[in-house]
Amino acid sequence: MKPVVCFVLLCCFCSIATAQNAASPADTTIYEITDVPAYPLMASCDPARHTSWPLDSIRRCAEAQLLSILSNNIRYPAEAADGNIQGTVVTSFVVEPSGRMSNYVLLKDIGGGCGAEAVRVLKAFDEAGLRWQPAQMAGKPVRMRQSLPLRFRLKEALPYYISENNDTVYTVLDVAPAFRYGIDSLTNFTINKLAYPQRYLDSCKTGIIEMSLLIRPDGSTHVDNQLDFSGLGYDFQWQAIRLANQTSGLWTPGQYKSRPVATTQPLRVLFKSDKRGCAAANQRFDQAMLLADEGAALLEKDQEDAAIAKWTEALKLHPDNTEILYYRGNAYLNQNKKEEACQDFNRIKERMGSTWFEPLRRLFCGW
Repeated sequence: MKPVVCFVLLCCFCSIATAQNAASPADTTIYEITDVPAYPLMASCDPARHTSWPLDSIRRCAEAQLLSILSNNIRYPAEAADGNIQGTVVTSFVVEPSGRMSNYVLLKDIGGGCGAEAVRVLKAFDEAGLRWQPAQMAGKPVRMRQSLPLRFRLKEALPYYISENNDTVYTVLDVAPAFRYGIDSLTNFTINKLAYPQRYLDSCKTGIIEMSLLIRPDGSTHVDNQLDFSGLGYDFQWQAIRLANQTSGLWTPGQYKSRPVATTQPLRVLFKSDKRGCAAANQRFDQAMLLADEGAALLEKDQEDAAIAKWTEALKLHPDNTEILYYRGNAYLNQNKKEEACQDFNRIKERMGSTWFEPLRRLFCGW
């Protein structure tokens, strides 16, 4: 079995001295020891939110948050994975009085591209807007060098994970789950069984609800998660779950090593009112989805600006579609357009109350 990557980041920030001179208004000294050490600014560790916490607790909280986010964004280099290269990379950088990082140095490398990847992700986070509370000497912000050890470790992938409901959910399968009589049958089942809430027929609401459907070894189902991309509301969400539950017993479960196992399957349902006055709203939604698909195709060709233009056009037709907002926000983030990205991400937060990418949104956009 091909190994997959797991990251264990050593939660310690060390300081490396280059000089120890007295601070002055034009001080360019890089300090090892300061009156107040530097720490990353993390919204979830904001002192205003934790008024009873001492500074040391704020700093530990912020460092742990940064390490957690780094672990989700560092990519284990293919060369290192193929060569079974593991070990600890040590990077260092200077936290400037402005709160930005500079002077990146690779103190220890293990090869295989691991050192370069560690430096890359630190630079990317700085460019994307990560800032630090600068170190202080005699009440004035000064430059301080930090070091950050990151351990790269490979381990064999488990073919499953344990869900919050204690289900053993397989992600590696020999045979995928299948709906009885095939995908066309599932499409027809969805169209015929999905009920549009009666009291909203005249509202002309259109939108997609996506569910993660847990399919157990006996073919029974359970809705594991649900995303209401257009903010249709509780009645629509209820009908989506009701339809998903009706598929129970109509699935052939997935198989791993010739035995049935539990796994998840995405299930998307589309709501459109068939009232005569809703034809225009339905047409606008269909056009928005076509434009969104065109944007996704352009992104695959690395035509990011053209993709953003398509998604912007789609959002003019369907302004509250959080799925399209997420696509465009990610594209903006890749272009280091933090303000535009956060506008989209925060609109998703306003519409949905919570997001499926909340740690990333909080890092770049705050609470």
